[in-house]
Amino acid sequence: MAEVRLKVEKRLDTGKGPARRSRAAGKVPGVVYGHGMEPIAIEVDRREFVTALHTDAGMNVLLDLDIDGDPTLALTKELQRDPVKGSLLHADFIKIDRTQEVEVEVPVHLVGTAAGAEEGGVLAHALSSVLVRCRATEVPQFVEADISALQIGEALRVSDLSEDREFQILNDPQTVVAAVSAPVSEAELEAMEAEAGVVQEETDEEIVEAAEAAADAESADAEAPAPEASGEGDES
Repeated sequence: MAEVRLKVEKRLDTGKGPARRSRAAGKVPGVVYGHGMEPIAIEVDRREFVTALHTDAGMNVLLDLDIDGDPTLALTKELQRDPVKGSLLHADFIKIDRTQEVEVEVPVHLVGTAAGAEEGGVLAHALSSVLVRCRATEVPQFVEADISALQIGEALRVSDLSEDREFQILNDPQTVVAAVSAPVSEAELEAMEAEAGVVQEETDEEIVEAAEAAADAESADAEAPAPEASGEGDES
């Protein structure tokens, strides 16, 4: 399990203004809490933090936070990003103990080539990650899903994934991870295209009608006489 040491600083001032100044200085404002500790407002170097998140462990990377010389083991609990730029705005860190169990999302990696796909079937990767419970220091980087035996019309479910003593998968055992469906025939494809064309035609008509209605309303507003001022309540 990847572990990265990050030096962080306590934030004495909180709120939008100090948070903006922190980000302008190349920091990411955040808070550390959990495991019986009082929440601490901190800021971490943006470049170092982003680099840590891009290890193989991703969001599950163990962070050894050096808070003014006090080492604190933590996981990234939540990230807030700018909806347009995608840049980090704030981070929540949860303190953990090396021996405690945690529940984290882990990506699912498909292994092998589905037999049904080689025969022309269409492979769908329905579940990209699973929720696992394990010790904080034993979080797997990914869970393998062997799809090589999948035939057309068959599905691989969570119950088919191998588990070991290091972690437990918490998802519904019947959830489909991957499936191979029969290829679409030419007749079915033409029917789908025809249906899509009708829907698109109807959608285009709706767009034109909505645009014309908006234009009519705008024209009516422009031609309507302006309301006369009553003179009541005027202040000099």
